[in-house]
Amino acid sequence: MENIDINKINNLLDELILTLKKLAVSHPYFVVIIMHEYFRNIWPNDPFIDQTLSKNKSENIELCLINLIQISKNIKFIGSYFNNFNNVSKFYENLEKDNENEDNLTQTVYGKLWKNLEDDYISGESKNVLINLLQSGGYGVNEFKDKKILDMGCGSGRFSIAFAQLNVKEVIGIDLGKTGIGVGTKIIEKFKLNNIKLIEGNVLSLPFKDNEFDFIFSKGVLHHTGNLKKGLDEYFRVLKKGGNGFLYLYGSGGLFWNSRKKMREVMKLIPMNYTIQILKSIGMPNKRYVFADSWYVPIEEHVKRDWLENYFNHLKYSKVKRIDITGDDTIESMSNQPLSKELWGDGELRYFLTK
Repeated sequence: MENIDINKINNLLDELILTLKKLAVSHPYFVVIIMHEYFRNIWPNDPFIDQTLSKNKSENIELCLINLIQISKNIKFIGSYFNNFNNVSKFYENLEKDNENEDNLTQTVYGKLWKNLEDDYISGESKNVLINLLQSGGYGVNEFKDKKILDMGCGSGRFSIAFAQLNVKEVIGIDLGKTGIGVGTKIIEKFKLNNIKLIEGNVLSLPFKDNEFDFIFSKGVLHHTGNLKKGLDEYFRVLKKGGNGFLYLYGSGGLFWNSRKKMREVMKLIPMNYTIQILKSIGMPNKRYVFADSWYVPIEEHVKRDWLENYFNHLKYSKVKRIDITGDDTIESMSNQPLSKELWGDGELRYFLTK
């Protein structure tokens, strides 16, 4: 396959999505596994599973789609206990009774994910991820000792806790999710960290004064709020003059981001708790929550890079540093590959900012 036709790949994706929609009620377990296989193959690299159909990335995606379509069309000949809608509904009712303390669907989705994370991932591995990320922006860990840090949309508090372990002066994590705050608070108490506080609050209306923080960290949050501009404005407002921060947002365009939208058309037919059980049954690590995250989060805004950089100029940041490559499993790690724009669009948007 020397000449890959991106239109053919998109047509194959549409065929797969249509086929899986028809199977979602009768064979939900197969649908989850097939969606998992497709999704892992459209990432530039899979850090957990080496198996591919081709070393050429675009060719691999095309072959993957052809293979999954063939499998999906044969699944209908396999018997299923879910032979009518009533059977399915009754079974699913028993899986949807957790996280009832959350106020909206986004927090419910992430609450289910945070509860499954192991302590050592939140308190240990996340620290290494943070250090590597900061170093990619030219920051040494000792630079934060006298700093007041805001983790804007902290989720389970994994990066808030990581900052606290770097002996910062103070770190505040804020998030709307009660479940995530609870998970992080237990770990803070376990490790007796006294320079950290996790609070419930809205990142679109931060309960802080202007120019309060030396460094703001926001990783994969503001594109889930439904009001990106307001989130960016709040980020800028509470950052000190001369202060720094890190921001990560989803890009837009290309097969990858388009696939996320189309996969949700299928996965909304299958309850999230059921999907998580199937993913666990195939041995997927809890920390690899990107699948359920992408399939079930109700708000996901895809941001154009040009628009975002223009908005940084509008806010008058004194310095904007774009980070293209932060690891082998990121979209930017394939930015120099053939059909990169067609496959991954604007990629993942990572920036270090100085006010």
